[in-house]
Amino acid sequence: MAIELRGFDDLQNDMVNMAYALDQGPGVNRALKAGAVPIEEQMLHNASTDPKIITDALHSSIHTGKVKQKRGGGKQITIGVHHSENGAYYANPVEFGHGGPAPAPAHPFVRPAFDTRADEAFSEIKRVLRDELKNR
Repeated sequence: MAIELRGFDDLQNDMVNMAYALDQGPGVNRALKAGAVPIEEQMLHNASTDPKIITDALHSSIHTGKVKQKRGGGKQITIGVHHSENGAYYANPVEFGHGGPAPAPAHPFVRPAFDTRADEAFSEIKRVLRDELKNR
């Protein structure tokens, strides 16, 4: 008794086409932007609750960058202080601390934000991608 299975070539083609449509369309960009929101919110909270912050320069320089194409394929988005966009020049010493004649301890605001909200960000990415696939 022989069993004949059909349609796998069509299924494979459909999956390749969906992946291509997601990658070339706005779906992946929307997913990355949605995933960045909780982490950026937490970074802003972490940077603003430190009583030693004297100016608003650090807090106002935290934002989500644009979605960019990676060299090896795929896309990326950055969240945090963007120095090239008039960001606070002292973000790294605040995050990691510094030595010198007046050493200062670290007041991390970036890594704790990621650690705290990464699961929520990943859930947002999955939700948006699911919605994109349902609408295809």
